[in-house]
Amino acid sequence: MHSKEIAGLAGVSIRTLRHYHQVGLLPEPPRTDNGYRIYGLPHLIRLLRIVRFTALGISLSQIPTLLDDYAGMSGGSLEALHDGLTRQIEILERQRQIVAALRDGKGPPDMAPEFAASLMALEAGREPKAVRAGREQSVLLSHLLDKEQRAELARLYDQLADLEHGATVRELGHRFDALGPESDDVEISVLADDYIAHLGSWMRDFDHALSGSEKHQAATLLWLHALENTNDQQKRLLREINSGLESRR
Repeated sequence: MHSKEIAGLAGVSIRTLRHYHQVGLLPEPPRTDNGYRIYGLPHLIRLLRIVRFTALGISLSQIPTLLDDYAGMSGGSLEALHDGLTRQIEILERQRQIVAALRDGKGPPDMAPEFAASLMALEAGREPKAVRAGREQSVLLSHLLDKEQRAELARLYDQLADLEHGATVRELGHRFDALGPESDDVEISVLADDYIAHLGSWMRDFDHALSGSEKHQAATLLWLHALENTNDQQKRLLREINSGLESRR
């Protein structure tokens, strides 16, 4: 068999075939006088075994040992391979959810699909800077939190965006966006009181949802991000809200 024939039988490209030669997986066959490689049945069988191992997700560096050991993989190796494939499936499923959400117009690609519908509903009428900050925070949360924490946070965001709370949350958000150099202490204090009155319980639930090994890191990064994306008056509001919540614990 020539290179094109054995590659076709094994379902690989000529380039892949040559790569297997280069890394030592497949021995070089003898050549004819005019320089053509001539493969025999042992080459085809070895190549088919290589293709089989790579299809299982086994790395090329692990394959030489398996090719020379017909006893097969150990139970521990198979368990590790199984765990690795499970993680890949979870990653692919998450990617599929994001693509499906994009296809259905439910959110941008960098936003966790669990949060997209609720957060986009809460963005209505908000200033572009606030919209950007909210999406950036969702990126942080989706990276720092595990699956269960993200699910709980998604439930809280859904609660925030429902008919009962949505209008109030958006109205508070518009007042937050309007804070600026002309805003006095009274306006800021009244808004802080309104936030606590309407959303105090929700904010405590939000804090609880961040509990776990990454809580301190997630809470700290969210707070730093909020301070970097607000003006002086909005920072004062955030501190008053935080202080008011602490005093009511």
